[in-house]
Amino acid sequence: MSRAASAESGRGGTAPQAPWRPFCGGKEPMRTPRESRGLWRASLRSGDGWRAVRAARGPYATASMLEWGSITKGLVGTTAWLTLEVQRPVAHYLPAIPDSEMTVADLVHHTSGLPRLPAVMPDRLFGDPYRKAAGVSLDLAAAVPATPRGQFVYSNLGYALLGAVLDEVHGDWFTAVRQHVLEPAGISSATLEPLPTDRVVAKLFGRTIQPWALGESSFAAAGGVWSTFDDLCRYADWALEPGAGASRTVSWQREGASIWINGEVRAAGAVIANAAGITAVVHTLAKAPRAADAIATALIERQVRETCNG
Repeated sequence: MSRAASAESGRGGTAPQAPWRPFCGGKEPMRTPRESRGLWRASLRSGDGWRAVRAARGPYATASMLEWGSITKGLVGTTAWLTLEVQRPVAHYLPAIPDSEMTVADLVHHTSGLPRLPAVMPDRLFGDPYRKAAGVSLDLAAAVPATPRGQFVYSNLGYALLGAVLDEVHGDWFTAVRQHVLEPAGISSATLEPLPTDRVVAKLFGRTIQPWALGESSFAAAGGVWSTFDDLCRYADWALEPGAGASRTVSWQREGASIWINGEVRAAGAVIANAAGITAVVHTLAKAPRAADAIATALIERQVRETCNG
């Protein structure tokens, strides 16, 4: 994968380097995702429907609401594409922004020139960059491009601004997302601030690793949605439905015949990936960066080889 696709990592981040290109007959050693340690959950879908690869256990068995991270961007990008004039300048909707040229489509595709986060937001390894943005409106004056328009630069600020545009047009971006994506996909449990007892979270030395305050912040449209694992699968079905319009995956990443969307937050990761007619949905807790992507890749490769071997 050649472009950044990981979500809100406090250290920034790039997409995994190996694209989903599974094939038959290769001599490389087969990966063994089922032997991977740690907390994760996964399902695969091929021609015969969804199959659990790793069922709920540990925190996944005692609570239900997962951080989707930047998979949120898939919901927001589709809503923008369906309801806004995407070639219009963002300033048409938000006249107070400093740049008059960036378009709505630029925000969706990460080509606005905006940085990942505003320069005024701290980006420390163990900090929460979104805490100070909780409960306050987005500072439109901070939407200053740092690179030339048209160049791909992964931007949470861009999607926060896209959420502000949807707020301006619809009154509330999340209500619009519900109407245009979540309800059509059969998803009813998604929220920005689930009850603490409902959250699937990791622990370190017996203490909960507190999630970032994304859902409470003006950056919620960049990665603040929580919902269930089954809802991740429902979203995958809806977005990848054969014959569906391209707007359903307008914020996803592509390389060749592979398509995916992923996200990483403080102590969780998630990915939906499709290649060779197989869809993998993976969620992880407290694992290495891009662990969900690596597991999804291994699961798809394994399924392809098992199919090839009859």
